[in-house]
Amino acid sequence: MHRTAVGLDGSKVDVARAMEAVSRFGPRGEGGGATFIAGNVINTVQRSRYGRRVAQNMTRDLRPARNLVTSAVDPEVKRELDRVIQEARQALEVINEGANELAAEERTIREAESVYKRKFDELDKRKKKVIETKKHLGSLAGKIEVCKAKLVELENAPPVDDERARLKQGLLDISQKRVKVAKDYTQLIRSLIVDQIAATRSGIEFLQVGANRNALEALCQEKDERYQRALAEFDEADKIFLAAKEDAKSKRDISVALVRQMDREFQEQFEKMELDGSVHERTVDQLRAELETQRANLDLIMITNPGVINQYERRKAEIGDLSTKIEDKEKKCIKLERDIKFARDNWQPALERLVASIGRKFSAAFDRIGCAGEISISPHDDYEKWAIDILVKFRDKEKLTLLTGQRQSGGERSLTTILYLMSLTEEARTPFSLVDEINQGMDQRAERAVHNSMVEVTCKPDSCQYFLITPKLLPDLMYHERMKILCVNNGEWLPEAKGIGNMMNMIDTFVQMRDRSSRAG
Repeated sequence: MHRTAVGLDGSKVDVARAMEAVSRFGPRGEGGGATFIAGNVINTVQRSRYGRRVAQNMTRDLRPARNLVTSAVDPEVKRELDRVIQEARQALEVINEGANELAAEERTIREAESVYKRKFDELDKRKKKVIETKKHLGSLAGKIEVCKAKLVELENAPPVDDERARLKQGLLDISQKRVKVAKDYTQLIRSLIVDQIAATRSGIEFLQVGANRNALEALCQEKDERYQRALAEFDEADKIFLAAKEDAKSKRDISVALVRQMDREFQEQFEKMELDGSVHERTVDQLRAELETQRANLDLIMITNPGVINQYERRKAEIGDLSTKIEDKEKKCIKLERDIKFARDNWQPALERLVASIGRKFSAAFDRIGCAGEISISPHDDYEKWAIDILVKFRDKEKLTLLTGQRQSGGERSLTTILYLMSLTEEARTPFSLVDEINQGMDQRAERAVHNSMVEVTCKPDSCQYFLITPKLLPDLMYHERMKILCVNNGEWLPEAKGIGNMMNMIDTFVQMRDRSSRAG
């Protein structure tokens, strides 16, 4: 009841928001439904168990209360309760008196405890003092033993003259060692002076090399700046040259286009001028003067036929527009080819590795049954026509041939199909696979080999679920503990009465009869 929301005024309750609030799922997917009351209406919100699990609301009216609606009190019950309360109060007073007596007794015990504690502390101090005294006596005894041993050693020591002679000999030995060390030190100092001279000379040479390096770097920097300036001037000149070249090329293209538009006589004359070099002998002023002459002639032509120039300009503009469109199309085509190549370089190696992995499993499956097979990618310029070529060989004298509906028999095609599907099973990440009557048309040798391969591939711990539907199976096939066989009995010959024809009961009966016959034998 404490989890049911109640709104006394139904007009102030937004039923849609209330449904959304109570139908929310918890962090672990729990919940999704609850009950709330809006005024006199009970709303029961649930979620569907299928599909999108949409929230549903079922409402019904709140019925009036039937219990606990009267407030009458029985006088006898009230008097009995008052009597029980009075007896409880008297018992409480008795308990309080006993508690006071126990508190006084506790105070007495605590006072005695404090006295005993003071006595215990005094005895503990005396005990610690005695232990410290024993430790001090033990250390004094150890010192006495050490002093006695030292006294015995002094008493047994040799005479003073012998000791003096021994010390003199020791001093002499030490002096000789010090003289030898002084000579070695002097020799080291001399060698150190030589090394210091060499180090000083090396330092001066290093400084000279550093100065030469700095001067060389400055010279290189100066030459580099000159090179950069020269390179900039070259780039500027190159840009001017390229611009002039491009301009000359465009003008040449225009002149060639114009020449091609002229009559054959003019073209032959222009080619003759190019061959003998006379076209290059005239200066710019001469060319401009001739251009003015030709324009004057053109003006005379316009008087006779003014539409020729307009037609020429219109066709020239159309040719320019078409050329621009062709260039844009070529650029887009080049970009699309580049994008296609980039995308193909990304997915084609992965596809080839996947097909190669499936091909190895496919070939191994064919080897196990004494045949040969392989798969490969069949590329094409049109990506919709890409395909997987399956090559098989079922006889020793044959060559690997493409699997088709005309060359191989139905059993051979079924065998190839199931082996290909099993090769895909180890690479696929589907939750389950289903094959229907794949063993129809196979001979017994192929069917048994396919069944054993299927069991080996599909019964691995990381394999997906595999369904095989077939109307028949060979006897003495290999089965795995992860397999499950479901026999479906269907048809007009089944009995109408319930409980008759239960396959599990028939199997249990057969097992019991076999056990009884074996025990009787």
